[in-house]
Formats: sequence, C-alpha cells, structure tokens
Amino acid sequence: MDNLEQAAMLLLSMGEEAAAQVMAHLDKNDVQQLSYKMARLASITQQEAEAVIERFFNRYQEQSGIARASRTYLQKTLDLALGDRVAKSLIDTIYGDEIKILVKRLEWVDPQLLAREIANEHCQLQAVLLGLLPPENAALVLQSLPVEGQDEVLLRIAQLGDIDREVVDELKQLVERCMLNAMDKSHTQVSGVRQVADILNRFDGDREQLMEMLKLHDKQLASNVADNMFDFIILGRQKPETLQTIMAVVPADVLALALKGIENELKQALLNALPKRMSSAIETQIEAIGTVPLSQAIAARKEIMELAKQMMDDSEIELQLFEEQVVE
Repeated sequence: MDNLEQAAMLLLSMGEEAAAQVMAHLDKNDVQQLSYKMARLASITQQEAEAVIERFFNRYQEQSGIARASRTYLQKTLDLALGDRVAKSLIDTIYGDEIKILVKRLEWVDPQLLAREIANEHCQLQAVLLGLLPPENAALVLQSLPVEGQDEVLLRIAQLGDIDREVVDELKQLVERCMLNAMDKSHTQVSGVRQVADILNRFDGDREQLMEMLKLHDKQLASNVADNMFDFIILGRQKPETLQTIMAVVPADVLALALKGIENELKQALLNALPKRMSSAIETQIEAIGTVPLSQAIAARKEIMELAKQMMDDSEIELQLFEEQVVE
C-alpha cells in the first residue's frame, strides 16, 4: 500500500466523525485524492491493516512527547492572564486565524453560486472573503461578480491587513449562509445536449434519421445537438479528400498527441490521409513520446477539431456529421 492508501485505510478505520475532523484540516487536492482512494480501497487483509495502524502509532510515539494544550484550554488560561483582546491575538498567532479554516469549506462551493451569494454584500466583506480563498477559487468568483465592481474588490484585497473581530463574526455568518444555500441548491449537473451528441457520435444505427426525428420535436434543440457533435470521433466519417486537407495543416506534434490512446480504426483512417513517409514519421513520434496525460491528448484533439471547424466555416472543407447515404 502506498502512503495515500494507508492514510485512506486509517481514515476509514476511524469512523465518519473522526475522519471528517481530520479531513477538515486538509487542502482540497488532498481531500480529493484521499476520497478517491477511500472509495476504491478493497481487499485489505487483517495483517495489512494491523501493519498500517502499528506504523501510525509508532510514528506518533516517536513525535508526540507531552500532549499539547487544546485551543479551548489556552484560550481560557490566557483570557484570565492577559485579557480577552491580547489573548485572542496570541491564540490566532499560535493556531492561525480561525476564519481561514471556516472559509476553506467554500473551496467546494461552485464559484458562480458563491458570487451570487456575496454580490449584494459590502465590497469590504467581499474582499475579505476573496482574500482568504485560494487564488484560483478567488479568480473564478471575481469573474462572476459584476464587472463594474471588480477593480474596487481587488483594491480592497490589496489593502487587507488585520481583520477586526466584528468583520470576522460577520464573515462567519456569511460563510455559514453560503454553505447552507450551496447545500440546498446542490444537485448533479447533466449536460443533456452534450450527452445526446456523444451518444449519436457513437451510435451504430441511422444517426441521420434520429436527428431528423429530433428536429420534428424541437429544431433549436436539434441544432444545439449538432453543434456539440463536432467531436474528434467524426473525423473517421469524412471523405479521404476532406481528411487530407485537414491533416495537411495539423502540426505533427499535435497530431501525434491526439492519436495517443484512440481506437485503432480511427487512428489508421487519419494516418492513411497522410503521405506514407509522413504517416511513418508520425507513428514513430507516437512511440517516442511514450505515456502522456490524458488531458494533453484531449487538448490536442480539441485543437484539431477547432481547426477543422474553422476550415469548414471558411468553406475550405465540408464536414459530415453522418455517413453519406449510398444506393445500389
């Protein structure tokens, strides 16, 4: 078992409440990876489980020493010794700002939903919230806020320093409200149009007839489905001269990436559209680049389809979404 699998096994053995408390202190990427491992962990023998737990406690004994004072214990003690304001400042220095852990939960909320929830809040509160979010999340939320106020939010973020206790309390309420609304509005999103397009692209029957039936029900919906059918897979249905025209302008490195992991029939159709020497060179390049992330291959295929669609828009080629009907 690798380290992630061992961590996943420990969390599963701890029970839901304890595991949740641990995961609350992890960043989004760690939570995603651990959740993936936890969902797929199987066939763990008793000996393996005992070994992992024993390893954990051995590490704990090596590093623990005297148990730390809890935050609550320190808060009460320092309140008596130093007063509330000084104690609070010191506690925040020791443990980190408590609000950061609270705001961390918002990393999981859809940025557009979060932007709608804070759109009517004071600009300063928006700035504090975005200032505590990871930059990638904050950028997506900012994009969804009204354009005319984006510069002021950025300015206030740049000017942030110590946050007043009153603002922290107000921010706590805002975060709780955002989380409640996010849970109320959460649902599984299904892109129906895209799903239909993907189904039709892989359907072995009469695609054109099905599309005509869709048009009878809803012409606009059928048009949207057709727009989404410009998938890499349709290149295998094009005439040889059309493929030759497309392949002639596709960079060799992009084509080599795009052909990684695709079905052999489609791969051969595209390679056959190239001159033999170039086809052989592309196959050599495919082997040479070895294993690549799937995201890179998908991006290369998307780049080729965007190029093909532009050529169609410029009337250089005619792309067929369906196989041309033939007669005896």
